Amino acid sequence: MSASALSTQHTVEQARELALRAVDFLLEHQVPPIPLSYGVAYEYLSGGSPDLCKTLDEYLQSGRTIDAFVLRDLHERHLAVDRSTPLSSMGNDLQLLLGELTHNIEEAGRGAEEFGLALDNTLGHLGSEHDAHSLREIASGMLAATQKARQRNEHLQERLQLTMAESERLKVELERHRREALIDPLTGLWNRRAMDSELDELMAVEPDAPLSVLMLDIDHFKRINDTHGHALGDAVLRHVAEAIRKCLRGNDQAVRYGGEEFLVLLPRTSLVEAAQVAESIRARVAALRLRRRSDNLVLEPFTVSLGVASRKPGDTRDTLLRRTDRALYRSKDNGRNRVSLDAEIGLQAGLA
Repeated sequence: MSASALSTQHTVEQARELALRAVDFLLEHQVPPIPLSYGVAYEYLSGGSPDLCKTLDEYLQSGRTIDAFVLRDLHERHLAVDRSTPLSSMGNDLQLLLGELTHNIEEAGRGAEEFGLALDNTLGHLGSEHDAHSLREIASGMLAATQKARQRNEHLQERLQLTMAESERLKVELERHRREALIDPLTGLWNRRAMDSELDELMAVEPDAPLSVLMLDIDHFKRINDTHGHALGDAVLRHVAEAIRKCLRGNDQAVRYGGEEFLVLLPRTSLVEAAQVAESIRARVAALRLRRRSDNLVLEPFTVSLGVASRKPGDTRDTLLRRTDRALYRSKDNGRNRVSLDAEIGLQAGLA
């Protein structure tokens, strides 16, 4: 057997081993081996994407749940090569629209030029011809030129109306695609990509204004999924998202940050005010009582743990989120169902 054949055989064997390990990885974390999740697992185990490996290692080391949502997010952030594919046909439509507008403008210019030449010619004849027959011919020529210009303008107006209607359709479709790219379909909250952009903008536009972030995690969420199934787990996620929404004020923005993790951006909000928002979310979730319609199963009460941090001088998005994350895990280490602050202060009972 040649050296090249040996190399190919070795590569095939490695690929087969990696494929089996990728499936085992997904089964270990109870994630269905759909192509997207499998691709992330395969890339992680092969070490092909250092950034993906680093992020997934951090998840595993922190003990967070690895689910299909997390793997989809990792795929979007590290493996998706062309995120503009759904918009490619729209780009072609926009190109055609611009071409149509350019053509209409050029045609309008030609029509105006022709009408101007006809008027110049008519006015020239008015200076030298004075008999009734000549005047009738001149008037007839002016009328013909006017009618031609009117017909051309009517035609252009119809085409412009169609173009404007198409432009409005594309605008609506573009907004829909933009929202789909930024919204988590299960909860209706922003996804991580939207959060990254918004938090960067908040930190850049108002660098001296107070800015706080709270992060929350559903306590023992894996137990809910294991005991009652993923459908009920999804219902829990939706109800927690709704509980968060009801506690937001003004410009606050909620994000589905991970599988069972959520994040809330609180612009122009001090640490003390952010802690109060966090406590209202904690209490509202703790008061939830969910009943499954199919069999009237009443789900046992569940809770969330929260961490809160405020921007400090020199903070970047990553340093602020890292401190918020540490505060969250202090809540989990201290018994869960509580709010912990980045600063070592206690505001009220129930806040660590």
